[in-house]
Amino acid sequence: MGLDEFLNKLPEDDDASIDYAALPELSGLTGPEAEEFGQLWLEWTSDRVLDIVDRMVALQEEQPDVEFETIFKQGIVHPTSGVRVSALKGLEDSGDRSLVRPLCEMLKSDPVAEVRAAAAMPLAYLSAMAQTGKLSERYEKTLIEVLYGVLENEREVTDVKLKALEAVSVFDDDRLDSHIEAAWSTSDIGARQSSLFAMGRTSNPKWVARVVPDLEHDVVSIRYEATIAMGELGDEEHLSALEAPLDDADLTVQLAAISAVERIGGDIAKGQLERKLVSPEPRVVELVQQALQTMKDEEDLDEVVTQEMARSMFGASDTLPGIDTEGYEAEEIEGWANLPDPSEVDDFGTGVTEEAEELGLDRGDPFDIDLPPEDPWDHEENF
Repeated sequence: MGLDEFLNKLPEDDDASIDYAALPELSGLTGPEAEEFGQLWLEWTSDRVLDIVDRMVALQEEQPDVEFETIFKQGIVHPTSGVRVSALKGLEDSGDRSLVRPLCEMLKSDPVAEVRAAAAMPLAYLSAMAQTGKLSERYEKTLIEVLYGVLENEREVTDVKLKALEAVSVFDDDRLDSHIEAAWSTSDIGARQSSLFAMGRTSNPKWVARVVPDLEHDVVSIRYEATIAMGELGDEEHLSALEAPLDDADLTVQLAAISAVERIGGDIAKGQLERKLVSPEPRVVELVQQALQTMKDEEDLDEVVTQEMARSMFGASDTLPGIDTEGYEAEEIEGWANLPDPSEVDDFGTGVTEEAEELGLDRGDPFDIDLPPEDPWDHEENF
């Protein structure tokens, strides 16, 4: 199974229909295989390539067990802008740090504005990773510089700048406020949506005063973004403001409100969700049931067994069973003495250096080691 099997099923006539049931054969291709595929499709019509990439993006969303990341990497250098845009959609949830530099270059210099805007989407995901410490400070600095450079570029088109705003907002820099306010204050619906999205990504509750009025805005898309943002920014005192979205005439807003209420949590939130169990809309009831179960599971997690509880199960003493503790310190018995100094730990607690990260040794799992890649995307000197 693989590339050869797919190619054998591919009709030679570009106008002939493709057996899309064979697309999963391309899942998980190696770098060299994807490069070979990328060379082959240069001989096909752009419409055929675009159709295949579009189908891959949809399939990857529908089936979590398939992935076409190496192929999408080939797609973002395709000469046809539509293929590049589609491939970028396929990479929106990619955590591959080797994409930071090529995507930044696309955002800054691709000749097509639609492609530049699309490049900001996977950069938003990578920015979130960097903000939570899952990428090195070097990558974080690169992302911040490039995204703010685009956002503050007076010659850049509005759509691209708005996508850059959404991506960089996760860092909640002091420079961000004026850009969010400007986008929120405009009469442009798309800009207002982006501003609300950015407010939510900052996780800064100071934006609640801007978000609450838009929960009942005349435009559905504004109400939706405001509801999502409230789930990121609000607390229990703001749950009453989510009553209107919970009963919104638009189903997407209702579903967003359920997620927002679940995210805020607490007894009041639970009561709000329980009242929605009588909804005539099956999707609402299903999502409410899932939300309530998730909240219950989280409450159960709060009752985890602590060291004190474990000791109480073994007996009243402070020692662990089966261990002769005479002459030993507690931290030695329980392994505390072997823990690294927290100040020396970097990137998932592995304590790796930036040099080790370049070799792919920055994973939390000591057995999850990335060997030097076979494809050109993971070689810094190529950028």
